[in-house]
Amino acid sequence: MQAEPFDNELTELAHRRNDTLEEFHRSFEEAVASVETELGGSHPLWIDGREYETEAYFEVTSPGDRERTVGRFAEAGTDAVDRAVEAAESAFGDWRRTPWSDRVEIFRQAAGRLRDRKFEFAAVLSFENGKTRSEAMADVDEAIDFLRFYSRELERAEGYEFDTGEPTPGQHCRNALEPFGVFAVIGPFNFPLAIFTGMVAGASITGNAVVAKPASATPLVAHKVVEVLSAAGVPDGVVNLVTGSGSAVGRPLVEHEDVDGVVFTGSRDVGRSIEKRFVELGKRGPVIAELGGKNPVIVTAKADLEKAVSGVRNGAFGYAGQKCSATSRVYVHRDVIDPFTERLTAATEELAVRDPRDRAAFVSPLIDDDALDRYRRVCDAAREEGEIETGGAVASGAELEDGRFVEPTVATGIPHDHELAREEHFVPFVTIHPVSDLDEAITKANDSEYGLCAGLFSEDDEEIDTWFERIESGMCYVNREQSATTGALVGAQPFGGWKSSGTTSKFAGGYWYLPQFLREQSRTVVGEAGRL
Repeated sequence: MQAEPFDNELTELAHRRNDTLEEFHRSFEEAVASVETELGGSHPLWIDGREYETEAYFEVTSPGDRERTVGRFAEAGTDAVDRAVEAAESAFGDWRRTPWSDRVEIFRQAAGRLRDRKFEFAAVLSFENGKTRSEAMADVDEAIDFLRFYSRELERAEGYEFDTGEPTPGQHCRNALEPFGVFAVIGPFNFPLAIFTGMVAGASITGNAVVAKPASATPLVAHKVVEVLSAAGVPDGVVNLVTGSGSAVGRPLVEHEDVDGVVFTGSRDVGRSIEKRFVELGKRGPVIAELGGKNPVIVTAKADLEKAVSGVRNGAFGYAGQKCSATSRVYVHRDVIDPFTERLTAATEELAVRDPRDRAAFVSPLIDDDALDRYRRVCDAAREEGEIETGGAVASGAELEDGRFVEPTVATGIPHDHELAREEHFVPFVTIHPVSDLDEAITKANDSEYGLCAGLFSEDDEEIDTWFERIESGMCYVNREQSATTGALVGAQPFGGWKSSGTTSKFAGGYWYLPQFLREQSRTVVGEAGRL
């Protein structure tokens, strides 16, 4: 069955194709200068369509320059969470009865507004979570795509209501999907625009009301998302924003008696605890969660090594490895492991570690001090267990000293069953492992609790077919030199995972995502009234 094509935003690629790349860079740099003048302000919560002050505020600084304050943000507590849930619950009744076509129009308006401000949003991301201009714009593009794609899907399904016929004379039947009520949306720091927007849109365009909590490291862009949605026509109370820590805000939000479902992107352990807590509380709504990965790539003896080196380098070190889709372990045939390792090491050493707003920057700063400490521990362990081919240290240079910059790291000699090759670290670190054949490589690739992304480099059709048949992963890429495991596009490459990488095995940006936010109802009317 052929899926209906979807035109992705792809801003930077469009400028490349149109030979207007200088215009792209100029627009980004102008936006950076403009956004910089707005940093440092105070931001209350957003509840029921208005600002909501709290007594306590927390400060967010830029990971690329810890001396630069992004802003001060209200710290929500139980009272604020109660107020936000109450506002969402109150707004739900009218919102669920709003015709699906009106909801679609609102979210298309939001996509247009975000498109008009895309460089502003990219600049905010560069300050707030340290993305390079290319990574930041890709984040913005994906958010626009989510808004447009989910609008298209709701329209294509005609609001998920179907006439199921007249099975017996006079018995008129319909089938419909109906919203649950109030959803808690808990976003991550690494895609604080795209994933946050996608989760909020998925929950609310289907008729649910939302209380959203962004990552405490990236609340500014979340405020701007809510601003766009409100300006596009989302009614007061349908989307509410509470900021703060997981313990002070996330937990009481998840446990609130009037929250019917949760959509979450983050670590496996936190996602599992949310799922467990929902069961303990007897809640019947869904926990829709994407929970990370330990993504393997296989390089066979029949691979094009140039493609493999490019794909692994970009997949492992884009946004400093702070992606659940990042390439983290590579199984290479013994016949080609030495030239592959040599080429990957050399290619990694060419990557620019610079301020993310610098045009040449590739490796981003780490998001917080915990990540920096984790990087040091991972590299120390790699030295003890194997060998570091390149990297393994905090990046030096006067222009980097105020940020959390580290060297992208390639390690060898790490046992396959070691924690370094089994657990997600969220830092720019990749391990290389020798294998004797494709069977051994696939067996080791599948030997993981995770099943998010996987990559293969081979020019042999039989090897490719075997890999697709046996690999245990939600997202599978072959010979993808722009990135072995990252960079999924909405519509074409729905994003999600198997096993412990997710809770539903239905993927964001895909054709079965929206129905997760809805529950089925069968409707039968006997007699003439059923014809209406």
